[in-house]
Amino acid sequence: MKRSWYSRMLFSYFPVFLLVVTVLIFLAFMIVTELSRSETRKANYISTSYIADTVERTLGDIELGVLQEIGGNYSYNDYLDAPSGSDSPVRGSYEIVQSMNKLSERFSLIDSIYVYRSKDKQILSQSGYMNLEQSGEADYLNRLSMDKETHGWSTVREIQARNSRELHKVISMAGRLPIPWGSEGYIVINVSVYRLERLVESLTNEDLSFLHIKDAAGNPIYDSPPAEDGGKNRTLSTIEAKNLGWTFESGLQAGRLFDWISVISYVWFVIGLVTIALGVFYIIYITRRNYRPIHQLMLRIQSLQPEHRKAGAAPDGASDELALMHHALDRLVQVTTDYERERYENLVIQRRELFMDFLSGERLEDAAERLAAVDPFGGTRDFAAFVVMTAELNREKDWHSLPEQDQNLLKFALTNVMGDLMASQQLQAWSEWISGQRLGIMIGLRQPPGENNPDTLLELAKGCHSWIMDNLRLSLTFGIGPAVTDWQEIRHSYNAAAEVLSHRLSLGTGVAAAHADRQEDSALQSYKYFGSFTQLVREFRLSGENWRTRLEEIFGSFRRDRLKDEEIYMLLEVLLQALEQELKGLSDTLDRQLAAAWTGGMKERIRSSTDLEEIRELLTAWLNETYHVYVSANELKSHRVMITEVKHYIEEHYANPDLSLNHLSDRFQISAKYASYLFKEEFNMKFVDFLAELRLGKAKELLENTSDSIQDIALQIGYANSITFGRVFKRITGMTPGDYRKQKQ
Repeated sequence: MKRSWYSRMLFSYFPVFLLVVTVLIFLAFMIVTELSRSETRKANYISTSYIADTVERTLGDIELGVLQEIGGNYSYNDYLDAPSGSDSPVRGSYEIVQSMNKLSERFSLIDSIYVYRSKDKQILSQSGYMNLEQSGEADYLNRLSMDKETHGWSTVREIQARNSRELHKVISMAGRLPIPWGSEGYIVINVSVYRLERLVESLTNEDLSFLHIKDAAGNPIYDSPPAEDGGKNRTLSTIEAKNLGWTFESGLQAGRLFDWISVISYVWFVIGLVTIALGVFYIIYITRRNYRPIHQLMLRIQSLQPEHRKAGAAPDGASDELALMHHALDRLVQVTTDYERERYENLVIQRRELFMDFLSGERLEDAAERLAAVDPFGGTRDFAAFVVMTAELNREKDWHSLPEQDQNLLKFALTNVMGDLMASQQLQAWSEWISGQRLGIMIGLRQPPGENNPDTLLELAKGCHSWIMDNLRLSLTFGIGPAVTDWQEIRHSYNAAAEVLSHRLSLGTGVAAAHADRQEDSALQSYKYFGSFTQLVREFRLSGENWRTRLEEIFGSFRRDRLKDEEIYMLLEVLLQALEQELKGLSDTLDRQLAAAWTGGMKERIRSSTDLEEIRELLTAWLNETYHVYVSANELKSHRVMITEVKHYIEEHYANPDLSLNHLSDRFQISAKYASYLFKEEFNMKFVDFLAELRLGKAKELLENTSDSIQDIALQIGYANSITFGRVFKRITGMTPGDYRKQKQ
């Protein structure tokens, strides 16, 4: 028999088909059915356990995060310790509200948080103070006060939303304050049941399975929608979360995979027989049908392979027909793929080159033909005017810390987002990345530029800025150039938009338009700041508190004058240099503090910031620290002068038997304790030790060089009698005055 492809396909697959299908159909169906049931239950149990663990872990993280925040924030204790009945804000209330807001932002499931003070029944919530009756939480808090046990998560209850009269469901967790078992109040965390339901929905597939969650009291927390066909769902798994006391019931939707597998167990024999019969006829039919076009294809492929014909292989019985087809298809796919990739890369390069040429105003002689080739506006080229918008990423340091793959992904997302947002406003836009952090958007306007166009584009840019901040969590600064009517003038619109970005600090990291922010040359205004810097340094040098006011005025002038970012950075460096020159040399500690502005990264932190308010806070904090060091250095300098005078006085009057700390206190108008402290700090020894060494030094000279009696020497150096003198002398030198004289003689 001729070994054609047809015969090989037919007689190779046919026996295998009969053997495999017969065994699998008659045996595997029975095993698969039971295994499918078992695996379905197991998979359902694992899925439900994962959902229960996720919910329990999420609520546990909320509880732990709140306890950690309270444990590290002493403002909560200040609020509880405040006198009752006071309507004025308690010290630390703002920090508590900020803390609660931070917790709400950190944990998306939190609906609201408030602190309840038991002694005056006052509540501090995220929106301010309120009494117990106004809050609507009286019943809940009264139940908490009556229950002395540790409280976990409550059952489902309804509360009134902030700034709304509607009620919504929450579950609550109350902790006693102060931690751990205080009795002065509670902190109550309300978790939105709606948000919890959305969390569970993200973990389930309602088309295949159902899930019911009930709290400890049997109240439903989450219920999947009923089956579409109205059938009764079958529960496969029931799990109880021990820490929460909730019950999770789940199973497959009625009429889904589990029931279908059950039906298979009854009809497997019929399906097996039908499948075998259909398979036999299908193999014969499809083999005969596909043989002729495949044979013709092989003949064409063989005709294109001269080396194959030289080998003397027969066209009909070629044993390497599959390898030949595989090789030919691989070549075809490779050529096609390479062509498409090169075409796409060339198109991207051409589009970006044309975009950059428009922004620079160069090589625009054949702009119309190049524009038709790359088609950036989707076939539309008839525009009455053009506007260039620039968007630059803030936080350059944070951006470069991302992996290159993440940067490219975010750039791609931003480009698509800008195009979609423009399209939603019926605008045609062309976006390209000009540099690593700057995106250029060329917008085509169908109407001639009018008075309302700038305001419309400004509102559009603000909407884009808000959407990107809310959804992509990226901070961008937008600049908008004026509308132009000709391709040749697009560069003027871009230059104006880029100029706006150079005033990012003074204008803010938001949205600004060139037509609304034209200012005089700010370089001419920078010289007026030198006088303000001199006044600030003088106030600082004289330990005056007005330097803070001067600093606020300087930053206010930055905003009013709309200075460029580089000018602001330069002026702040001039201020730091002037302060260093004025204060340098007063003390080593102060010199190290001033040097930290350059070596400690202050300059880099200022230049890496894109927010003027952040720079002001950073500089104010550093100046406050420097001011405290400067004041301390002045005080230490005056103390050193005083203690030097005390030392000279002791050296001149050491023979006075009444010389003591009390005597020095009366003489120099300072306390005896403070005099002892200063003496110890300056000379690293106590006053009595210094006086004793001074007197004994003089006594040694008298013992060696004179023949005066021990009593006379004691009186000459300030001791009332020779006994006291001898005891002190022996304690310090280890021998009596007489022995010392004998030794020296």
